[in-house]
Amino acid sequence: MTGSPFLIVLLFIGTLLSAIASSNGCTNDQARAWFALGRDRYLPEWFAAVHPKYRTPFRSILFLTPIVLVFALYIPLAQIITFSILSGLLNYTFMPINMWNFRKKWPVGSIRRGFSHPFHPLPAATLLLLCLATFFAVYLGYGRQLLAMMAFYIVASLWFAFYRYRYVKRGAQFTMPWPKPAGY
Repeated sequence: MTGSPFLIVLLFIGTLLSAIASSNGCTNDQARAWFALGRDRYLPEWFAAVHPKYRTPFRSILFLTPIVLVFALYIPLAQIITFSILSGLLNYTFMPINMWNFRKKWPVGSIRRGFSHPFHPLPAATLLLLCLATFFAVYLGYGRQLLAMMAFYIVASLWFAFYRYRYVKRGAQFTMPWPKPAGY
């Protein structure tokens, strides 16, 4: 829009560097997430291996790198960004539900808290309403991608619930020195 070749080149270089940095961060983050999930047996323990010399989760990195390359080379960037944003929105949608469950399982006074929100249900309800409104707005513009993302997460959840959860060490879930949650 400005017609400045210098500005165009500068923005291109900045965009390229930020995309590479973001991709590198995502690769490192996802490999460590898969490592932690493998260590806790939510994924196969094979992913929990650490390289003997570099102390990095090398199996997770080796497994996820081809997947990242397929996404980078063959999936349109707009779809990847939309899937990423929708995944984050789904995460935000679970937060208020988890806040209510946490407060129900560990009522105020049952554990030491660093902070307790004085208007507890209001922020959680506000967040849930904002997420539902955003899902509706996204559905109007990106309905197919929203449904595809939901189908992906439903299939992944069913796989975990009916197959993978039997390998999880259920007794290791409550290792913090907190009292058992209400109802357990």
